[in-house]
Amino acid sequence: MKRFVRGLAAISAVTVAILAGTTIPASATEGSPSGAPPEGSMGVWCVSVTGAKACFAEYGDRVWVKDTKANGEPAAGTISDTESDASWHRECFNNRGADGGWVMCNFDVPENDEGLLWAANNPFVGAEASTKIWTTII
Repeated sequence: MKRFVRGLAAISAVTVAILAGTTIPASATEGSPSGAPPEGSMGVWCVSVTGAKACFAEYGDRVWVKDTKANGEPAAGTISDTESDASWHRECFNNRGADGGWVMCNFDVPENDEGLLWAANNPFVGAEASTKIWTTII
């Protein structure tokens, strides 16, 4: 039995070592206080879920996040690719609360790529919704 447990531990360690070299490039950032995004403008997408709203502007690769529910949980806006030839993922967090207004994160992502914008209330365990986006050089 001890040999079996040691074998599983060794396999787990090797798996972690292999995966460490193949992870998706990711970036998580606490957003800076900002004004509202330019909703309704060309190249700007927004998505809402109970407790969070997120917007993405293709020009400048900017993500805005607003906490829309006073529940003590943070809000996040996430962008990620949906194409097989690219692998990127960026997260912008708003920990300022429902009265804290908008925050903005300025990312650098590959151009001319299809992706998703997610809004999440209580990231990783709470409610979330997404919409398709497109990154471009325009």
